[in-house]
Amino acid sequence: MPAFIEVVVVRASTHLFAIDVEAAIEIRGPETFDRHGSGARPHLTVRGHALPVVDLRQASGLSGFAHGCPAMLLVQAGTETFALAVDEVRDIESVPRHNVRPAADSPFGFCSHRVMLDALGEVPLIDPTRLR
Repeated sequence: MPAFIEVVVVRASTHLFAIDVEAAIEIRGPETFDRHGSGARPHLTVRGHALPVVDLRQASGLSGFAHGCPAMLLVQAGTETFALAVDEVRDIESVPRHNVRPAADSPFGFCSHRVMLDALGEVPLIDPTRLR
């Protein structure tokens, strides 16, 4: 097991999160969601493939994005790929593995761990399989 883990830091409103860089497929800029019919779950068409959109604001208990978002991260969760709608994709940081700890008290059910980042302090670590 490597001594370090690399994470992508993202922001949803005022909340910062980290996600393992190995789950991140592509960082994208502003995007507009596709919706077919009222109440349909949004998706993003990327290179001819419709990917479900997971709104990180909404998953965090905040007001979700209406029709688009300022930034997007394509994420691999097992065999599935989805588009993670965020306000900002900030940095990629290398973190000693001992700075990754279980997050038993996390208010976010999709974060099983926390990671200590030098400049940002402790940030919830997203488990992509819990976002779907």
